[in-house]
Amino acid sequence: MRINKILWPSIALLAGLNSQVSVAKSYDDNDETLVVVATAEQVLKQQPGVSIITSEDIKKTPPVNDLSDIIRKMPGVNLTGNSASGTRGNNRQIDIRGMGPENTLILIDGVPVTSRNSVRYSWRGERDTRGDTNWVPPEQVERIEVIRGPAAARYGSGAAGGVVNIITKRPSNDWHGSLSLYTNQPESSDEGATRRTNFSLSGPLAGDALTMHLYGNLNKTDADSWDINSSAGVMTPTY
Repeated sequence: MRINKILWPSIALLAGLNSQVSVAKSYDDNDETLVVVATAEQVLKQQPGVSIITSEDIKKTPPVNDLSDIIRKMPGVNLTGNSASGTRGNNRQIDIRGMGPENTLILIDGVPVTSRNSVRYSWRGERDTRGDTNWVPPEQVERIEVIRGPAAARYGSGAAGGVVNIITKRPSNDWHGSLSLYTNQPESSDEGATRRTNFSLSGPLAGDALTMHLYGNLNKTDADSWDINSSAGVMTPTY
């Protein structure tokens, strides 16, 4: 009898464990696995202070001069001729959140554009960002990421205002080339004309292992006449 008292709880406990295991197994059999796939572009769109310009957007509204014509339409973005300290520029510099063009970082495929390091130092030691958006023809752009505020903090100094990341199209398995010409001739000879030439060449060099993508952009805008905003033959006296 004493043995029976010891064995019965053990048998009951074992039966309880078996029932729990069977119930758990039945729940496991009914579980479904859900895999969520998101691209880097979709994840970036969900972050605050981020705007995306797609290649379709560029086709609908092609730029007149360069990519800055499209970038300026994003929230918090302006084209300015003044830096944060008031140094005069060329009215084509990208200024994000009013912090000056020297605090706007321009990237091409995630790599900083260093053209400002070789052209135009102002007397205060500030860089001129003109030309940073001229390197890539609009036809070769896959998307443009405009990042403002805290999202740009991880890019370090030089990105206090924001970041413009230009993502180019990937080369295909076939050879492709293009050449486009653009000109704008104003009605008045006092206004400067604009001429732009874009070219691109891409294709495989060693199958899928190695591809080539060559592109370039030449953009020239003539200067306006110095007296374009003054009335001809009229002198206004000052006192």
